[in-house]
Amino acid sequence: MKNVLITGVSGYLGTLLLKRLAQEPEVEHITGLDVKEPSFQSPKFTFIKHDVRQPFSSVFVENSIDTAIHLAFIVAPIRDVKTAHEVNTKGSRNFLDAAAAAKVQQVFYMGSHTEYGAFKDNPALFTEEIPLRPNPDFPYPCDKAEADLMFREFAKENPDIVVTIGRTVAVTGPCGDACGLTVLFLPVMVKAIGKDPLWQFIHEDDLAELVTLLLKGKKGGVFNLTGDGGLTYRQIIQKLDKHSIALPAPLLYWGTKLSWNLRLQSKGQAGGIFLLEYPINISNEKVKKATGYQFRYSGQEAFEEFIKNHGKR
Repeated sequence: MKNVLITGVSGYLGTLLLKRLAQEPEVEHITGLDVKEPSFQSPKFTFIKHDVRQPFSSVFVENSIDTAIHLAFIVAPIRDVKTAHEVNTKGSRNFLDAAAAAKVQQVFYMGSHTEYGAFKDNPALFTEEIPLRPNPDFPYPCDKAEADLMFREFAKENPDIVVTIGRTVAVTGPCGDACGLTVLFLPVMVKAIGKDPLWQFIHEDDLAELVTLLLKGKKGGVFNLTGDGGLTYRQIIQKLDKHSIALPAPLLYWGTKLSWNLRLQSKGQAGGIFLLEYPINISNEKVKKATGYQFRYSGQEAFEEFIKNHGKR
């Protein structure tokens, strides 16, 4: 891991990993791609303004990239679903084409636990080999699952390149923008009658350390990334000290779908309502075994960091 490239370098996770990898003695240079200027600077870092929807193989080759990290994606719900899909999937294809052209040693892709899907028959814990089945009305995890498959196929076609996929839960911490937790910013939180799913979290420090260890150890494969334990949705509401209203799940779904389509709200899409019904809880045993890492924060402690940095309201 000598010459590293990070797409989406100006985003939350990009900045997080840029800061962490800049501390590694073996890392000599980091090239970052994004459509906006980064807030962090380092003598080791060079920024290139670039939209990942456009090819960028030359950047890899010209900078002798040996390790590439793909973090360029759109998380927050946006009405321009086509643009989000292009960034999340076409950007991933361009990244893999560039990695192949430069004959890199390893690539890392940050996926999402939501790719597993929120359904009534979900297992108590998802392990990495369980097939992905994102909820159809939830564009973000559908895009992530499509890109995830691209990386797994790339691994089969390029056995000489170490391909690592991380599927992470919501990330919290001092630097967090909490864009994946928009439901928690509603004036009055909604919940599904009779449902109280467990939510998992991972602290940004633990995430950055885990990704670094996976890269340094050249650990290929798929790894779930989450802290130990978590909180039920009702416990989250209590900790936020917010008012809530319980409604039938179908009413929540169709109400969200209608209000989104009529542009009455922009916080969430209908498919996200299933997260209020069914838990998507993932096992972190594989990554613990692969890295030997001891988490600094539990899932509950990671969420408390969210409250500390974003307030209760």
